[in-house]
Amino acid sequence: MSNLAGSDWLAKTLVMQAAVERSSETLPAMGFRPAFYDYATGCVFPSRDAQGRPAADHRIDGLPDEAVAVRAECGRVLAAKATLLAGFERGGFFYTRESAWRSAEEWGCAA
Repeated sequence: MSNLAGSDWLAKTLVMQAAVERSSETLPAMGFRPAFYDYATGCVFPSRDAQGRPAADHRIDGLPDEAVAVRAECGRVLAAKATLLAGFERGGFFYTRESAWRSAEEWGCAA
């Protein structure tokens, strides 16, 4: 039995993994969206701006009341709940920052 097919597959996989550059555009290009996970409730909140539009980065301005610890009278979020964890959502699943990068590197440019 030859290991050629396995070696070829491994070589291609290593090339794809090496091609993943840790830049601000990489994760969004692979379908990861900034989000917050509340580990007290298990809820995932997509990052949104104050007007409720999807945000390109982690913003607390658009968090719903159940994820906010302190809100100013004008409506601005002053503090989020201590149980929130910043990370990313992809396909309905929450990823920490590190697990998102690990997944991106593992999937390479095939994702």
